[in-house]
Amino acid sequence: MSLISLDRWRGKVAIVTGASAGIGAALAEQLVEEGLQVVGLARRVERVEELAKKLQGKKGKLHAVKADLSKEEDILNAFKWTSDNVGPVHILVNNAGLVHRTNLTIDGSTEKWREIFETNVMGLCIATREAVKIMQANKIDGHIININSVVGHRILPLPGRNVYPASKFAVTALTETLRHELRHLGLKIKISSVSPGRVASEFARNAITDPKVLEEMKKFPRLTSESVANAVLYVLSTPPDVQVRDEITKMSLSSLDRWRGKVAIVTGASAGIGAAIAKQLVEEGLQVVGLARRVERVEETAKKLQGKKGKLHAVKADISKEEDILKAFKWTSDNLGPVHILVNNAGIIQETNLVGGDTEKWKSIFDTNVMGLCIATREAVKIMQAKKIDGHIIHINSTLGHGIPPLPGLNVYPASKFAVTALTETLRHELRHLGLKIKITSLSPGIVETEFGRNAITDPKRIEAMKKHPKLTSENVANAVLYVLSTPPDVQV
Repeated sequence: MSLISLDRWRGKVAIVTGASAGIGAALAEQLVEEGLQVVGLARRVERVEELAKKLQGKKGKLHAVKADLSKEEDILNAFKWTSDNVGPVHILVNNAGLVHRTNLTIDGSTEKWREIFETNVMGLCIATREAVKIMQANKIDGHIININSVVGHRILPLPGRNVYPASKFAVTALTETLRHELRHLGLKIKISSVSPGRVASEFARNAITDPKVLEEMKKFPRLTSESVANAVLYVLSTPPDVQVRDEITKMSLSSLDRWRGKVAIVTGASAGIGAAIAKQLVEEGLQVVGLARRVERVEETAKKLQGKKGKLHAVKADISKEEDILKAFKWTSDNLGPVHILVNNAGIIQETNLVGGDTEKWKSIFDTNVMGLCIATREAVKIMQAKKIDGHIIHINSTLGHGIPPLPGLNVYPASKFAVTALTETLRHELRHLGLKIKITSLSPGIVETEFGRNAITDPKRIEAMKKHPKLTSENVANAVLYVLSTPPDVQV
């Protein structure tokens, strides 16, 4: 895992829409400073030209192109000009957006509604289509980033929003729909949605004039355009096999430096994902406590890691037993110090079903996957709160915590992972209510090639069905954990 590097993009072509001001201008500037050839599209092209002059002498170069993103012809001309004069696009940032002062009821303006959707949705779709065409034709494993919004995920109780949130909900859906299409086509083009909250920009100032709404908005923290631009650079720095969807508060590029020498607890550390996470954290210089029933396996890994920057400590614990968890946390505090990171990785799956299912197997799944996670999380938060530690808790979830595929024999396992999804968000709200700056993240890998997976499924039909799906390695998931830990304290991923 290498953290925060844009080396593979240097000299490549990036198109940024809405580049005349705010987030788009900040992003164009940072990409040029990183050595990219940036094409800034905007209606107010003179502003991009002014910025281009200021950036002369930097590693990269900014090219100003006039384009109205609500007009398909302008978009097509801009992409053709880019290909002809600069080269094939490797990165597209769909930043252009529009908001109008209107509403959904009596005074709602049809034309204003249409303009919002034409820019925020149709313009984004057309630009994305053209970028994918070029990337596919030139065999480029590119990256498309949609600048979304928190209102693309939930609606705040504020008047005057009209169709703007609907346009951003559409962006959320388009991001995921495109992800599936790209996978179906076998293309390694990445797609990310970055969803900032309130941003201090010309766009925001012009959008809201209602005194009541302005007063309500003062309750929310404000980002700078540079913070959002930092987030985009951060997403671009991820390895090709990592997909990221960011909801951000404030962003600056970071590393694992602040965790070195600190204590991390990893549950289920005897094999697979847990062992891979423990190994990588030790190599990064952390004091890692690996909890497992098969403690001898963790001890073997610890011997192999002798001489690394950090150290692995093996502690026997069955995560389905509260007493074991409490003892493990006490041992850690007494012998190493307070926990700063908790990775809830331990999980089990049993071969049974829901129709003629085995009650004890159901209970064992929930005891480990849900109750054990809750107990470990509670103990970690207690320690972090008492020691005033801005720690990080990571739940190793699953794609089955978000959707159920038509496969037999899954029984209560997806329900346990849906519970983890809910627990992540519930804890996020509790931590915010308590004023604690402890971060919580849920990582949801798909099929992972591990002993866990091989032992869990023996039905020949299920095994055959699973072969159709791509597999991750434990190291892929461990890389994602390190990536999440490398985010600054005020970023939620």
